[in-house]
This record gives sequence, structure tokens and C-alpha cells, in this order.
Amino acid sequence: MPTEPETRRGMVYLVGAGPGDPGLLTVRALELLRAAEVVAYDELVSQAILSLVRPEAELLPVGRRHGAGETPYRLHPEVLARVKAGRTVVRLKAGDPLIFGRGGEEAEELAEANIPCTIVPGISSALGAAAYAGIPLTHRLHASDVTFLSGHDVEGSQSLADWSRAASGKGTLVLFMAARKLSANLQRLIQAGRSAETPAAYIASATTPEQNVIVGTLATLPEEIRDVDLAIPALVIVGDVVRLRERIAWFERRPLARRRVLVARARPGRSAMADELRALGAEVLEIPEVEAVCLNGGSTIAAALARLHEFRGIVFGCAAGVDAVLSHVPALDLPVIAVGAAATQALSSHGIASAVSLRGACQEALGEQSVLFQKGPFLLVTAEDGRPNLRNELTKIGAEVEVVAAYRYVHRMPTLPLPPIDLVVLPSSSAARIVLSGDFGQALLGLPMAAIGPQTEAAARQCGAQSVLLAEEDSVASLVSLAVSMMGAL
Repeated sequence: MPTEPETRRGMVYLVGAGPGDPGLLTVRALELLRAAEVVAYDELVSQAILSLVRPEAELLPVGRRHGAGETPYRLHPEVLARVKAGRTVVRLKAGDPLIFGRGGEEAEELAEANIPCTIVPGISSALGAAAYAGIPLTHRLHASDVTFLSGHDVEGSQSLADWSRAASGKGTLVLFMAARKLSANLQRLIQAGRSAETPAAYIASATTPEQNVIVGTLATLPEEIRDVDLAIPALVIVGDVVRLRERIAWFERRPLARRRVLVARARPGRSAMADELRALGAEVLEIPEVEAVCLNGGSTIAAALARLHEFRGIVFGCAAGVDAVLSHVPALDLPVIAVGAAATQALSSHGIASAVSLRGACQEALGEQSVLFQKGPFLLVTAEDGRPNLRNELTKIGAEVEVVAAYRYVHRMPTLPLPPIDLVVLPSSSAARIVLSGDFGQALLGLPMAAIGPQTEAAARQCGAQSVLLAEEDSVASLVSLAVSMMGAL
């Protein structure tokens, strides 16, 4: 008698998304977001983090916010339905799932249902908010203990807290979900014995460009936040350590603090431009998601690689070309030239040492090897519909070049609405056309833009961009300088 095929078993990863800054995601959390089939997320998870989810994944909004009424379940029914259908679900929660994130309740229900669950901790919003506000939770001279308290009644959780004990010491207190009942909670601390003059800090939208820190005392803080939108997620830190913010605060002092930048992309890989902007304090969204796909079925590349013996050498301008060629041939028995660090690193990962490694595709760098390039024909590996920059520069120094397309770039635009953007940075004409064309680009055309060169500026204006400034030089440093100048004027 034939047996029924075994049904695939689903599972859940209960993952902490951290306090909001995408840079504070754990490595494991990012790996799971890149591989997830379904991402079920709370509303408190930032859009910048959701933009890191692989485009093929299903995004499922679940959970409550802003003091909504209690739900009759612990784990969302839609999550259970997908797990029972055999899918792998990342249950994404802001901060750490087991610190006032109701992750414990959801893990219990998964265990009761015999559903496999892995818990991936995240940086708690308490830790993120304190660090980004410049407030150490402990300090040798001010506090040697920390107490976390819920500032909001949820199924009697507040009644479990010993407020008298918390108020009687001199340690640091952190009140989660504190905004709506702030006055009552701070008054409770005063009544329990904490001095009304104890410093207190209200921190909303921690670790994001919208971060807002208001400092007062237990007595004055409710009045200080009178005009604040209490629907925005916030917590309160109470204790002498709050006084240290005046000296330690660093987040707001960076040149691009409170700024969010969209950096347009045409190619995969790490962006030096994005890294520099982040180092200056900006939150950077790199859009779109770009994947290099090998042209495995192409007869053109197969024919070119069958004639490798006819070439003096092979030239790679990026990592994708290296991976594509080595998916066709097991080894390279001719001189290999890597243009740029990414190509050099990709070759090294395959155990291949390049004969020549050039720092970039500029004429100066290529000109240093002009004698080599004039010794015979070279095979240049590029992308399908790729930019001709490298080929043109090689031709200028007298190289005989045959071009073969070994891969193509697949661009995936975000499916969720973007958070507010202060500036769009355009590092190439192709990136400008990709991001500014179509329905996605329509929402960006009225924003200020910084472009790296005349061709990029022209491409942006052809797409309908209204405000585009041109960097003084065709370089990353010049474009970063322009971006800083433009955002300083906003």
C-alpha cells in the first residue's frame, strides 16, 4: 500500500529586530531576513529594517500598537496557518522578543502546538535608547543596578512589579511603554519614596533619525512632554545617570544626525558611498536590492570561454564576473587582471591570485599597466547591458579588448512605502534611471538630489527630477561633501 508523501513541517524563528537602526540588527537576524519565506512583523519594526527582507518573502503585518485592546490570542492566527502549511516564518519583533515583547507568550503557544521554534535575541530598546541618548544605564559612581518596568497595564503585568522596591533604591529605572501613563507612573515612584528631583529622560523613536530626547525630573517631565505625540513609541530612564547625557551625548552631534538618505544602486556589493554617509550619522537606505545572475544558458559566453587560449589575459571588473566565469570553467590558465578590490577579493575566495590588481577603472590606474595591455587581445567580462566605462578606458590606452557578457543584474524595488527621505544620492547614471523610473520613482522626483557627474544629472532630469545638484568632481569624496552641504541647508 503506497504511503502518503510526508508533509513538510514548518517552523518559527522568533527574532529580535533591535531598537530601530538597521545597523543594530544581529548578523543572525539579517541572515534570516535574507532567507525568509514569511516575515510576520510588529508595527514597531522600522521600515528601514523591513527593506532588508528578501523581495520574494511574504510580509505579514501582525501585532498591536498604541494601546489597542487585548487580542484573544498570543500568536497571530495567520502565523499559525502558514506554519501549519509547512512554511518557515520569521516572527520579527522590535527590540528583544523576551523583554516586554510578548515573545515568551508566543514561544509558549508554539511549544504547546509542538511547532519548532528558535529564539534569536535582539538589542533591547532599553539598551539602544540609552546608548543613543548618551545615558549609561550603569556607572561606577552613579548606579550599580538596573530595573526594567512596564509602564502600561497589560493583563495585570503592572501589578506584578514591585514599585516600592524599585523606587527605594538609587539604581537606574527603565520604564517601557511609558508614554500614555507617564504622569501616573512617575507620581507612583515619588509616592513610593523616590525624590521628585530625580533626573528622568523621555526617549522616543530611539536610534532612528526621528529620535527625540527630553530631559527633566520625576516632577517636571510630564509637563516637559506636554506637546509630544504620545502615540510614538517611547521609554523613560530614571536615575542620576541621566545627568551624564550632557557630556556623553554623541548621536545628535554627528554632521548628518537625524538625516535619512536614499543611495541609488545599480550593482550589488558594499557601497563606499553608503558607508561614508553612515559614518557621518545618516541612516542610509540602499535601493534597489541588486542580485547578479549568471547567464548559464548563454552560448556567447560558452564560446568565448572555449577560446581562452587565444587571449593574452582575462579582465574582471567586479565580483559577479568572477563568479559567473568560474561557474563555467574550473580554472583559469592565463593571466588574470582584477580591476577594483571587489574583483580581487572574489578571485582570492576562489583560490586565484590575480597577476595584476588595479585599484580602479580610472585612466591613471589602467595607464600604469599600458605596456601589459598592448601585448595582445584581452577578454573583458561584463554584465549584460553593463556600462562601457571600463572597456572605453582600456581602449584609450591602446588595449585590444573583446567583451563578453557573463551575468546580468536583477533589480528589485521595495514593496513597502518608504519612510521620510531627506536626500537622494545618485552615484551613477544607470542607478539614477533605475531608481527614478516607473511608479517607485514618482514619489522621489520632488526630493533634493545629489549627482556625481553631468551624465548622472542629465539622467535624473530626464526622469523628471526637479532639484538636482552636481558634485564638483567625479568622485565619492566630492559627492559625499555635496550631500553633507545639502543636508546642512535643509
